Amino acid sequence: MMRRLTLLAAVTGWALYGLSVLGFRSPDADIQAEIARLSQAAAEAAAERDALAAELAQFQEEHQDLQHLRKQIAATTKELQHLEYLRGRVSGQIDAIRPQPSNDPAQAADPQETTSPQVSPTRSVEASASLSKEEIREAQEALTKLGYGQLEADGVFGPGTRRSVEAFQLAQGLSATGRLDVDTLRALRSSQTAAQP
Repeated sequence: MMRRLTLLAAVTGWALYGLSVLGFRSPDADIQAEIARLSQAAAEAAAERDALAAELAQFQEEHQDLQHLRKQIAATTKELQHLEYLRGRVSGQIDAIRPQPSNDPAQAADPQETTSPQVSPTRSVEASASLSKEEIREAQEALTKLGYGQLEADGVFGPGTRRSVEAFQLAQGLSATGRLDVDTLRALRSSQTAAQP
């Protein structure tokens, strides 16, 4: 755009110079018309330059808004992951604070109840049937060491363990199912290995 204006000014200057050298052979009206035409072309070029500058400024402003929105989305996502992590930790600490069943013989349940194999009402259906108590216990220990709650490593997949697993899955970018599936166990083992000195 600036090159066009410079070229236009140069042409105008040379035209005026040529007219002065030739001794104004053209009638005065023709010269005035040519000057007016060149002035109009310069004004149109300036208007086009201003329009392009305004369009560029608008594009830059829209691009900045888009970048700002992307940063806000990333920050919100990170904050949500952190809140889920904290929720898991708080849930685990609440589970650790809850009173445990008493070993007092006077409060002991009927012996038939304690020897009969029952499923705990808090046992989560999300726990994989193929996991042994030892595997669940190892997962509970790993979750506690990684800071996802103060879980009792008892091998029982209760609600506190499920919440801790969900928080861990969210932090690792896994689907938050609350289940100890193969991907979650693999991520737990690798996180625990990475956390060891």
